[in-house]
Amino acid sequence: MLSRLREIVPVSSTPLFGRMTLAAAVWLVAGLGLSAFVIWAFAGIAEEVVEGDTRRFDREVLLWIHAHFPAWLEGPMRAVTALGYYRVVLPLLLVSAAAFYLRGWRLSAVLLAVSTAGGMFLTTVLKAVFQRSRPELFQSGYEAGFYSFPSGHATVAVGFYGMLTLILAYRARGALRWTIAALGAALVVLIGFSRLYLGVHYPTDVLAGYLSAPLWVVFVGVLYAAWLSVRGLRRKGG
Repeated sequence: MLSRLREIVPVSSTPLFGRMTLAAAVWLVAGLGLSAFVIWAFAGIAEEVVEGDTRRFDREVLLWIHAHFPAWLEGPMRAVTALGYYRVVLPLLLVSAAAFYLRGWRLSAVLLAVSTAGGMFLTTVLKAVFQRSRPELFQSGYEAGFYSFPSGHATVAVGFYGMLTLILAYRARGALRWTIAALGAALVVLIGFSRLYLGVHYPTDVLAGYLSAPLWVVFVGVLYAAWLSVRGLRRKGG
């Protein structure tokens, strides 16, 4: 990819590319593109929610799930949803980050911490901004506090478990890599679904929560790539 970029934009003919780290430039461009998509998707969902255009969709999906999924799933769904609580995730984050750091995976430890803690913070702020009430379409015997949009469980599912999956799958090889990826993806989906099954979130809450974590990670990644580029400029410029 880097060689192709050099053919399209010769380093020697472009002052900026000639003085900045090429890899950082590639990540910066890719990050900006992904940022634009994530922001667009999140803003689209948020606008529809604020205007009330998702009300019918949210209600119908929740009622369909309640009507078609068996009652015996309540126990397993409660167990799965417990994995998304901050009091469970934070100890797991500390253990995982410490293990990565001790193994010499320092960047992985930082990425995991930034993805998880930053996602939690961003979701809390967004909940306070939108102040969407939780659904009350049926009684499941399970209660949740604070506001509904976006889902903090969905954000944690992507920010912690999703990032942890990426780190482990990247370092694995062969069938183990795909096994880790499949299990991680399944866990992310199940945590989001558990919130719908228990009736404490709307589908659009979960979708927005899934977007909140990558929104934060991409933002931090773009800042990091920009910092690398500026550092390269300063070193080349003396």
